[in-house]
Amino acid sequence: MYPATVPARQQAQWGMTGVGEEREPSSWLSGEVRMDPFLLRDAHRVYADRGGREDGRLAARRLLDERLRQMVHWPTGQEYARLAEDLDADGRWADAALLRQIAATDHLLTEAQTHWNTRYTTRPRTAGERDTRRLIDAGLIDFDPDGPYRGIDGSNYWPGYTSLETGPQQAPVVLVSGRGLWQLVTGFDDQAAVARWLHDRGPMASGPLTPPDVPSLPRAVLEEHILARMLCRPGDLPASMASLPLTTFTADARYDIYAAIITVASNGQSWDLGHVAAEVGRRMDWVPEWALPRHGGQGTPWPQAYLRRLANTEPLSYAVPRLLADDVRARLESALPEAGAQRWVGAARRTSEIPGNGRRSEHAVGARPDAIPQTWRPPIWPGPEGPAPRM
Repeated sequence: MYPATVPARQQAQWGMTGVGEEREPSSWLSGEVRMDPFLLRDAHRVYADRGGREDGRLAARRLLDERLRQMVHWPTGQEYARLAEDLDADGRWADAALLRQIAATDHLLTEAQTHWNTRYTTRPRTAGERDTRRLIDAGLIDFDPDGPYRGIDGSNYWPGYTSLETGPQQAPVVLVSGRGLWQLVTGFDDQAAVARWLHDRGPMASGPLTPPDVPSLPRAVLEEHILARMLCRPGDLPASMASLPLTTFTADARYDIYAAIITVASNGQSWDLGHVAAEVGRRMDWVPEWALPRHGGQGTPWPQAYLRRLANTEPLSYAVPRLLADDVRARLESALPEAGAQRWVGAARRTSEIPGNGRRSEHAVGARPDAIPQTWRPPIWPGPEGPAPRM
């Protein structure tokens, strides 16, 4: 993937030394590795943690691949521009023109990454999400070591057990962990009910989406039924557009499908499956490389399959008001501490006379910097959700 020799412009930059003598590296990556004293140390740790087995070799390889790509940022727009000049000299003018267009996309890559990383930063935590975090931190949920299972929506599904509901008898649960929300789904009768739902959530399933056999449907299902209603009953779209922000949809695939629907509608097109699918495909071009696995890898096949399943799902009628109520409650709860802090700051900043010099002073009291807290990022266990896609 990388050039086999060091470019001449970088040879002077890397004053490479061997044992007692200067030595030119045989690969330009040698210079990058030598400049980072921690890179191979981390690879050694990952390899040793897995006992030097094949999985340890793979883990160390993936770590090095990821770190080196971040370090060298190769190829850059400048490399493409120089390649275009070479092709011009060869008389391949059309190829050179294309490469010049590609060379001018560095800022687009940065823009795509920024949109992806900040998609859910303004979404407040719900009460259920805070409760879920406390249960996990208290060790009251035993997660299946075979998990998580990646869903067609890009979220992770963690089956497990908790004894909170049934005393000494463990009850099956599923933790749905997406970039916009974590939710603990409870009320399954047995492990077979969990298995049926996990199978239906998988990327290889087909047909209408089936809700789990639980008393209270999880948010993921309610979000799906909003999209299903918009796809099946286009007359509902204007009201939905007026009331639902994009961050209502807490998994990336649902977020992008909703954004595609309203984009198609705002362009004056009918939001039939073909137009929406085309817009979803355009949006997938803005997904950063490291996030492609949650969309099925290169070609991003899962969102398109998910869209087809949504279009075949009979929608529920009460999904919109319930989700709006949940989100309003979350925003109010997140604003309560801030409102108190603002009142305190307002009182403390009342000006007062300083005896003896007639000056006025303001006593500034530090408050929280954000009225709405940043999206909660889970700890390593039960698993990192990665960086946060483009509107």
